[in-house]
Amino acid sequence: MQTATKQFQVRPGQQRGTTEIGWLHSFHSFSFGRYYDPNNMGYRSLRVINDDIVEPRGGFGEHGHDNMEIITWVIKGTLRHADSTGTDGEIRPGEVQTMTAGRGIRHSEINPSSSEAVHLLQIWIEPNQLNLAPSYSQKAFDKSGRDGKWQVLASPDRRDSSL
Repeated sequence: MQTATKQFQVRPGQQRGTTEIGWLHSFHSFSFGRYYDPNNMGYRSLRVINDDIVEPRGGFGEHGHDNMEIITWVIKGTLRHADSTGTDGEIRPGEVQTMTAGRGIRHSEINPSSSEAVHLLQIWIEPNQLNLAPSYSQKAFDKSGRDGKWQVLASPDRRDSSL
């Protein structure tokens, strides 16, 4: 599923859309949820780049997705993830989580801390193939792999030991 190609446009961070709902402070690079900009729906197969801060004990209760590749990068704090594949664990700074929603997955993402906010990036990519079996992967990446250079964290072919 590919969206129409459009001109690449640099968008300063302060021009991103926002969502504020008490426990969530979210900045959206593209239309998402309550923030809607019909002229900014994504870029090619890239549909979402959300920069989220989740307050202590806040989070997304169980909900579903389908036919989306979801990548989560924790910058600070800890995010607890549980899903219908049986995965139940925590994602910490330096770790990347990928989830193929495929034909349908249910999951939750909660900040388990009672005192520290969790800061994360969540990226959604439209898949090349629909209705795959749902799956989950998680991996820690050594900081030295991105010291002064780009590090591949996720790719369609798992190059450079990516997810």
